[in-house]
Amino acid sequence: MPRLNIKSIVCEVAEENDKDELYIKHKGQKIWPKDRKYLQIDVDESLEVGLHYKVSKPGKLLLELWDFDLASRNDHLGDFHIEVKSLEPGEFTEVMIRNESVAKRASYYLIWELS
Repeated sequence: MPRLNIKSIVCEVAEENDKDELYIKHKGQKIWPKDRKYLQIDVDESLEVGLHYKVSKPGKLLLELWDFDLASRNDHLGDFHIEVKSLEPGEFTEVMIRNESVAKRASYYLIWELS
C-alpha cells in the first residue's frame, strides 16, 4: 500500500517579524511536532515534518498550519489541501492557502511524496 510522506515545511515569508512558532493540526488535533508545543522557523528555512499516512485510493488531506502565541490566542495561518490524484510514486509541493482574516503575509509550502 502506498504511503503519503509529509517531508518538510518551507517558509517563504514569516507572519511575524521574528520567527514564527509553528504547529500543524488535522481534524482539530495537533499532530506536529509530536514532542514540543511548536518549532520555530524563519524566512528561507525549512523544518523536517516526518508525518506518514497509508493511502489506498486517491483523495484529499487537509492540514492546518498554526502559529503559537504565548500572550494571545494562537493564529490559524492557513491550510494545506493535499490532493492525491493517483497512487503513482513521486514528490510534490503544496502551497498554503492563507487564512487572510488572521495572516497578512505568511507564505509556506509543504514538500510531500508518495512512495
